[in-house]
Amino acid sequence: MSLRARIFIIASIVMLLILGVSIFLIINKNKTALTPENGATPADQSGSLPTTMSPASIATSIPEGLPAKTATPLEAEKNGVQQLAKVFVERYGTYSSDNNSQNIQDVQSLVTKSLWAKLSGRTAVNGTGSFVGMTTKVIGMDLTSWSDGKATVRLQTARTEEKNGKITTYYQNADVEMVKQDGMWLADKLTWN
Repeated sequence: MSLRARIFIIASIVMLLILGVSIFLIINKNKTALTPENGATPADQSGSLPTTMSPASIATSIPEGLPAKTATPLEAEKNGVQQLAKVFVERYGTYSSDNNSQNIQDVQSLVTKSLWAKLSGRTAVNGTGSFVGMTTKVIGMDLTSWSDGKATVRLQTARTEEKNGKITTYYQNADVEMVKQDGMWLADKLTWN
């Protein structure tokens, strides 16, 4: 056997040994980090949290007796109203010339009959034959007014328009007036600012 072949074999064996020891140490370290001993949390053992943690190990790192804040029914209802307004604006504000006004159909269950009468009369008209599309993403929202049966939500949106092959992104606010009808919150008015 030539000297070159022997050097290659020896170098390969050394590399395999190093790789094997490294894998063993990594596996052993992860097992140790995820199984606290003597009441220590994973952060106590290594100084920082491990990169992979199971839900059980996360639960052990939360101090006992820490009260969890639960939302009141009113807070939950307000949050729900904001989320409904967000879904409405994102669905209605996202459309393309290829979807045959599908965005309007998608919001029918989210709006009042009076708003539906206005929206259903609108159809996308694209006389140029070229593709036109708009994507709306809500990036922030505030509940600006609230009463038992009426609320107004201000939404900050990022809107991306594609027209004639050109893509433009701009920011636009939308005010959505929500009303409660038969126990359900529905969008009643949309104003783009």
